[in-house]
Amino acid sequence: AHATSKTPLRVDEHVLQLSLSGRKSAGAHQRTQTVVAKARGKGKPSRKMIVRNVPFEASKKELRNLFTAFGELHSVRVPKKQDGTHRGFAFIEFLSKQEAIAAMEALANTHLYGRHLVLEWA
Repeated sequence: AHATSKTPLRVDEHVLQLSLSGRKSAGAHQRTQTVVAKARGKGKPSRKMIVRNVPFEASKKELRNLFTAFGELHSVRVPKKQDGTHRGFAFIEFLSKQEAIAAMEALANTHLYGRHLVLEWA
């Protein structure tokens, strides 16, 4: 199916609907600055951050892959409950503060398995 066709695109018997966000790139810089300002309000920028609202389906490997795109990681820690499942948050530590800031800015509005990841400095 072509993107401009009238027939809906189907994937695994689900109709796929795509739409552009309509955001202007001029506002992107301002939004980034707002995100950084909000993040600074939640602690001081450092090499380490806490990721809250992590979906229970997500693995440590998937989190590592997501954050590795922004720099080399020192560690990824996902605390677990007694039953072996994780507790819904993780600690990510980069080798440099600049890489951590880049990840914080880029992933501020990221969803993983339908859940909005909440990033804060640790």
